[in-house]
Parts: sequence; C-alpha cells; structure tokens
Amino acid sequence: MFWKLLSYPRSILALIYFPIHTMLCSISLIIVNLTMKNRPLEDRIVEIWTRGACRMFGVEVIVKGRENQPPGGFIYVFNHTSFFDIFAMNGYLGSFRFGAKIELFRIPVFGPAMRRAGILPIARDRREEVFKVYKEAETRIKAGERFALAPEGTRQVTERLGSFKSGPFIFAINAKSPIVPVVVKGAATILPKGHIVPNWGVWKRTVTLYVLPPVDATQYALESRPQLQEKVRHMMQPYFPEAQA
Repeated sequence: MFWKLLSYPRSILALIYFPIHTMLCSISLIIVNLTMKNRPLEDRIVEIWTRGACRMFGVEVIVKGRENQPPGGFIYVFNHTSFFDIFAMNGYLGSFRFGAKIELFRIPVFGPAMRRAGILPIARDRREEVFKVYKEAETRIKAGERFALAPEGTRQVTERLGSFKSGPFIFAINAKSPIVPVVVKGAATILPKGHIVPNWGVWKRTVTLYVLPPVDATQYALESRPQLQEKVRHMMQPYFPEAQA
C-alpha cells in the first residue's frame, strides 16, 4: 500500500519533468548533429532520453535473446501497444532508428531533433510517401544502420498481436535486410492507448523484450512477401497465447 500511494506523486512529478527531459535531450542532439556529426554521441543522447523515461516512471527492462542480433544493418519488427515499446527498445537494444508517425515531427524542437537523428517519418495514410522513405533508407541499412518498425501500423488497445501491414516486409526485401522480430511484453499496462499518466497507482512494472532469431529476407522476392510476413508473425504469435485463444 505504501508503494502504491507513493506512486501517485512520483508519476505526476515524472510527467512534469519528462517534457523538460525530452527538450534537453532534443536540444543536445541537434547541437551535436549540427556541430560534430558524431553518431555514437547521438546514440548516447537517445539512450539517456529513453532510459531516463523508463527510470523516472518506474519501468524495469529485461532483454532476452540479445545473442540473436546479427551484425550489420537489419530491421526490427515489434508488437506495438505503448510509447514504452520504443523507450524500452531504444534504451536497451543498442543503436537503431525507428519509424514514427509524421505528426510527431511537427512538435517544436522534438520534431527537428527526430529528423536530425534520422528517425523515419511515416505518413500512415499516404502509402507512396511511406515507400519513398523506405527507399531512401535502403542505403542506410547497407551501411550498417538498424531500424525498428511496427508492422501492425498502430498501437493495439491490449497486449495482442494485430494484423500485419506489408510495408516493413517490402522494405526488408528491397533492402536485402535481415528481419529481427522483437516481442514486447508488459508495456501495454504501463501506458495503455488513451491514457496520459504512466504507471498510475503502481510503483514499478517490468517490460520484457524477447529478441527472436533473424529471418533472412534475401530468400524472398516481392511476390513471396506474404510468406515472409506470415513466417515472422508465426514466430511472434506463441508469445500471445491468451489473446490468440
């Protein structure tokens, strides 16, 4: 009961501080990008932002299967239920850039920081623009960069595996990139869709990231994209037995 009562002021104070934390990290990233072009330092700033978000709201992150990360560039695909999916992954899986809905790029300071960091702007209702963004990112994967995309396209209301869209898999085939499925468990209860205060009434929650073995997209042509999509979904599905039942 003590920790539950303490969680209310903690969450409120964290909610007040988080925009300040985000602004400071965004300004730092813009300065570093403009003056030094130092990717490791930019990655460190992103890590400070995302790990800081987890810690201030009482989120512990556990990673299982880290050895499944292949060398070089690849694409993570993950189930999406909360903003804390990205906080947990970006904070604890190493360097990568994610796809974010284009509306977030309009936020002052934060939006320009995302562009400077190389985040992919995803206009979900404009398919041609999305594929143009993916096309431009192909050379970045070949240069060793990593990306994270949510094949469900949007956050799910509960921790379940929604239907997959084709975009991330077409991107992987065209870029000849491995796909690394990541199952995120526990994030949905921290900040469900439609809520604004993380971990309200709970002192600590745990997010577990299951990094699954990579799938070689070079073995698939665009015509066999549905088979690749189904293979990845089949790998992730056993982690959602209650929802699937």
